[in-house]
Amino acid sequence: MIYVLQVELDSKIIKSIRKSLEKQNSVFLEKKYLDSLYLPSKIIGRKEQAVQLIRHIESLRQGLMVPVISVYGRSGSGKSTVLRFVCQNFDDVISFSFVNLRKSKTLFGCVNSVLSELGSEPLKSAEGLNKAVEKIGLKIEEILRSEKKQFFVLVLDEYDVIFSDKRGKPSDFMYKLLTLEENLREKNLWLCIITISNNALADYNLDDRVKSRIGNTEVFFSPYGTEDVFAILEDRTQKAFLTKPSDEVLQYCSKICSENCGDARRALDLLRLAGEISNGTILAKEDVDKANDELQKDRISTLVSSASYHQRVLLAAICSNLFNSKVGWTATSLIYDEYKKILAKDHMPLSYRRSVDLLIEIENSGLVVSRTLSRGRHGYGTEYRLVMSPELVGPKIDKKWWSSIVESKRLQDMGEIYQNTFGRRRPTTKIDRLLKKYGY
Repeated sequence: MIYVLQVELDSKIIKSIRKSLEKQNSVFLEKKYLDSLYLPSKIIGRKEQAVQLIRHIESLRQGLMVPVISVYGRSGSGKSTVLRFVCQNFDDVISFSFVNLRKSKTLFGCVNSVLSELGSEPLKSAEGLNKAVEKIGLKIEEILRSEKKQFFVLVLDEYDVIFSDKRGKPSDFMYKLLTLEENLREKNLWLCIITISNNALADYNLDDRVKSRIGNTEVFFSPYGTEDVFAILEDRTQKAFLTKPSDEVLQYCSKICSENCGDARRALDLLRLAGEISNGTILAKEDVDKANDELQKDRISTLVSSASYHQRVLLAAICSNLFNSKVGWTATSLIYDEYKKILAKDHMPLSYRRSVDLLIEIENSGLVVSRTLSRGRHGYGTEYRLVMSPELVGPKIDKKWWSSIVESKRLQDMGEIYQNTFGRRRPTTKIDRLLKKYGY
């Protein structure tokens, strides 16, 4: 066996890497304009949605308060960007706070995210939701008094996160916010809540008492079409590149993104990566194709291929148990038993304890999640579940092995059909012929 010596990093190699990256970036004038988080000075292709939002916010000045405005649409359709842009252009009339709830794992975590964005210290969950919402109200009142304004807009981005906390009560949270709106109105202060979500059905998980008070004020963002994506790219590239890419390249990039997803962020990422791949030359269609292949690289394949042999076998055990039993969670002991069955004969099985350590490493990669359950007198036990379907993970581990699992399951299902039909078992070698004869 021949071992290849790895190159050690030193200051000379670092300088060489920096020089290479500088050459890649030489095609750009200001790369920040291709950042999906950059807030542009003008919005393209979203006038209809902006008009709806402006109408609702403007109605506050006429004494008509829309308690909740639901903004929804697929990722990358411009929801957050347009809303920020509209609110910033209303700063002479309203105060606003833009809260992203995505990092919050619990309902109370969402409340603390709001408090943090308002400039207030977070609370402990033991202090209760009532106190937290009351503190939100006091902070909003303080901001409006200090800025000498009457109107406050609270934007809750990634709003559907509040429904992911199984132990929380989203309806209670929204009900308390609506009550807060009423309390502020008595002080001649107006609060409007705007929720942003990719899930158009998120509100349907609320109680009827909350739904009736929220109303049905909605603003839908449809996916960007080819012309819209092209206009966005053309606007950004004029500032981002030293030499603006040709319209042919921009149209090609727009067509790929609009047909695949209608996601403007994806289009900007595609163009940025194509610029880096071009290595300092003018962009061509071939650069866009290479960038698209890079963006479409399968993360599951990357994670599975980088795992050790025993990690892949443990992952295969989880896939096999889930596929055959259709039970989402699998106990560690069952995973270990299946692992020993799948393990190649020329490999020694790891100890149970070591396999548990590897399962934790697999969980850290994001492929599986775990939960700990109390088993009464038998103590506590850990169960694991795949984050995605076993049909996606199995073939990445080993195509031949996964095909055998699928075929085995097919024959087993056919055997059950035969038994239910004829009341007895037959050897699997005859099942296919008999089922074909009787039309199954």
